[in-house]
Amino acid sequence: MGEKNSHIDSIKETIKLKIKDIIKKELLEEIFEELKLEEKELVNEISSMISKKTPEKQTIKHSTTTTTKSQTIKAEEKSTNGDKIEREVYISVKAILKVASHALKYANSKIPKQNWVEVIGLLAGKVDNKNDILHIEDYYPMGHGTAVYAEIKDYRNYARAFRDIKKQKLFICGWAHSHPSYGCFMSNEDIGTQTRYQKLWNKSVALVIDPYLIDGTSAGFEIYRADLTTKTWYPLVYGIQGSLDIRMLPEILNFMNPIIEGKAVYLEYDEN
Repeated sequence: MGEKNSHIDSIKETIKLKIKDIIKKELLEEIFEELKLEEKELVNEISSMISKKTPEKQTIKHSTTTTTKSQTIKAEEKSTNGDKIEREVYISVKAILKVASHALKYANSKIPKQNWVEVIGLLAGKVDNKNDILHIEDYYPMGHGTAVYAEIKDYRNYARAFRDIKKQKLFICGWAHSHPSYGCFMSNEDIGTQTRYQKLWNKSVALVIDPYLIDGTSAGFEIYRADLTTKTWYPLVYGIQGSLDIRMLPEILNFMNPIIEGKAVYLEYDEN
């Protein structure tokens, strides 16, 4: 009798395992189909933008302004020496604070320098077609990697971010990553990544930030595009959309650090 019950239990367990396998397979197929639809939707949306006429590329110069206030944005502005500076990109204060705080989360004074790692995320924006200006409105943190490399490892998170960005009536206009303590530039791997973005939309941008360049005189980042023919990169002129005094940026980020770590900014005396 005992052997019979044991045999029945064994059969039940086998049936349970088979049912689990079937459910797992169906779920995986469902996820796969959903990702295929998301990918198709993403490609179609970006392809529609690619089909639009791309104006002739402007002269590239570095942005040197330390303070920018909200204003009616014009494609051309005067520099201190009278030359015209043609800004191609504007980035919001919100996006700057998010990308800087993300970079500092994994590379700050409380973490041994040998444990600092790069972070990576997506840039969301919109285009002012009249003035041919890209507006980077937001940053979506996607992950972190090693001291010299970071990648978006889970495509499902990319699909989730795509949906969230679309809800805000924005589109993925590029990507961002950090170079903690070793400056702003594009490595060969970075150019490879940027090439993939520019093949989807030829005006995609790459933001590279070194949070330790944020010293009150610099925002600590540069925005780049790649020349796909020569496999080289060049910086874009950018402006800050909104009120931000670069001299205050280190203090603002220092104040935000507890929030980044999930702690209270300050405590009442009876909360200690």
